[in-house]
Amino acid sequence: MIKLNSQYMRPNMIYRKFSPRDVLKPFVECYFVWESPGEVVKDFVVESPPSGFCSVVFNSGDSYFLQNKKYEKLIVPKQFIAGQAIYSYKLFLSGNISIAGIVYKPAALATLYELPVYEYTEERIELGKVFRHDEIARIADFIEKTDDTMEKVSLLEDFVLSEYKRREPVPDFIDEAANLIVEQNGMLNINSLLENIYMSRRNFERRFFKKVGLSPKYYARIRRMSHVMNQIAGKKKVDWARLFLDCEFYDQSHFIKDFIEFTGRTPQQYLEENAELANLIDKPQQEKLL
Repeated sequence: MIKLNSQYMRPNMIYRKFSPRDVLKPFVECYFVWESPGEVVKDFVVESPPSGFCSVVFNSGDSYFLQNKKYEKLIVPKQFIAGQAIYSYKLFLSGNISIAGIVYKPAALATLYELPVYEYTEERIELGKVFRHDEIARIADFIEKTDDTMEKVSLLEDFVLSEYKRREPVPDFIDEAANLIVEQNGMLNINSLLENIYMSRRNFERRFFKKVGLSPKYYARIRRMSHVMNQIAGKKKVDWARLFLDCEFYDQSHFIKDFIEFTGRTPQQYLEENAELANLIDKPQQEKLL
């Protein structure tokens, strides 16, 4: 039985997250189901900063489009795999929202599926081009036909579990290093990751980029900024001085520089414009499956 981690509600919408079973926790951050049951959403825009996670998504609702630095208006495939995001992006939705997905740990797509994750950075690639088209169509059809949230989550978990059982991959030091960056919200010295690894920094960075899609240093910056976003989500006022110190920025100018780089706005501008999706992507509490 899969337990609910957290639930976010707004008028006409429900967003829920679920933890994976223990054997999949090295690879899966969470599953999610986002719905507007019985309601039609009109001109709804959500904004998300880069989270540091990749995902596989099945959309049973109406199509929507994405805007980021790379795409002015990208019609998102109904079923897709998303690599690392480097900058903040916006989703423009109208109609029925019925989306279910898997959020993967940073190196999991490479470890589980042996995928070239660096090729997916800032992209949404149609799932049928990456996995067997008939299998994706089968899962998408089941997800679309059921109204049971737990059944949708079970289908998502079966998708991951089938590959895990087939290959039984073991996380390596790159998985461990990337997951440690996540756990520490990007606030660590990259050199500390090399203390128990007998290889050069250059070789480590090359292998990290191949499995995560970003360099270790840049990935840590993204995870720290994602943590900042989670801290300000849903707040009308923020003690910025306290925040940039708690998040271990050198000074205020360093904090503002990074904030503008990843979001395109100053911290106060971003807060005032209400980054709606920021409080949907925080790290879920870990609950065991029964």
